[in-house]
Amino acid sequence: MIEIPRCSVMTPELFNSRYKNKRPVILTATISDWLPVTTWKPEYLEWALSEEGAQVKVLVSHDNQHFINHPDVTELVAMPSRDFVSMVFRCSERDENENTKQRNYKRVYLRTLSMPDRLYRDVIVPKQVTDLAEKIYVEKPGRNLQIYDKPDCGIEQLVEESYSSVTQSVDEDPRSVRTTKYGSLVHQTEHYSVADSEDSDYDSMAESGISVYPFFRQATMQLWIGTRGNVTPLHYDRNHGLLAQIVGRKELLLFSPEDTSNLYPYPSYSNRSHTSRVNLRELETEGSRFPKLEDAQRYHCILQPGELLYMPPFWWHDVTSLDDCVSITLPWDLDTSDPIPASMLM
Repeated sequence: MIEIPRCSVMTPELFNSRYKNKRPVILTATISDWLPVTTWKPEYLEWALSEEGAQVKVLVSHDNQHFINHPDVTELVAMPSRDFVSMVFRCSERDENENTKQRNYKRVYLRTLSMPDRLYRDVIVPKQVTDLAEKIYVEKPGRNLQIYDKPDCGIEQLVEESYSSVTQSVDEDPRSVRTTKYGSLVHQTEHYSVADSEDSDYDSMAESGISVYPFFRQATMQLWIGTRGNVTPLHYDRNHGLLAQIVGRKELLLFSPEDTSNLYPYPSYSNRSHTSRVNLRELETEGSRFPKLEDAQRYHCILQPGELLYMPPFWWHDVTSLDDCVSITLPWDLDTSDPIPASMLM
């Protein structure tokens, strides 16, 4: 088993030559000071989700462990956001159940299909955007980053201008509360906090050019909030992916696309063709059913809060939440010049 490397210093040249489309890597000093990492406590998440509506739709697993958006594995259940957040972070009852070997608490998983507005604002902070872009993004020759009606203005200036009139107002933001039923909260007062900005400021931000970086698009960015012990079984995605770990730890096993034939995917005509038939938690029995699994090279990591994992397209991955977790995925599509592994064309 190969441990996925961690990198504290990254440049676009290094990222593109060594990792993009080639192998996974963990960036350790990129998002550790992001607003989501430092301020997303349960009380704030509950408030932010309630801004989206009275209820959230969460996945409930048939076997109380495996989560993938498929009716054979899960069902979608609507519940009040307060109840959901309470279920995820209700540690005392769950710990008691685990200590007495009574694993009868219900596991749940929220996976949004786009980033909720309030939380998205905490991600697209100007400094955060440019810091990440400067590490992994290379402007293509001939591609014009100067958009809309300001041809002489770079994206950093556009982003900063959009927040020039933002004022602080934390009266209703739970991050201004120092003590709650969930414990102590961070009181966020940095000048670049965007959760309290007016809608006009937010719209200006969105229109100012953030979408020029494909991994910051709200429509494709996803939020994941779930209970300890949740498992996303072995599967692959057809896009580049950044997994930002915000709260808790996740353990991941990854496999190269070259090992696809050793991982026993569902047939191509199946609506689960991007998933594997192998359950990596039952290797004693699965080994005899799927003997080629032993030939597959595993890549492993435990992703810590404040770390960012890059996963190339078509890399298989299995994810286990070691704690109650909050994560963000920032995917972007393949370019026409990106290679598609031959093993995925069969």
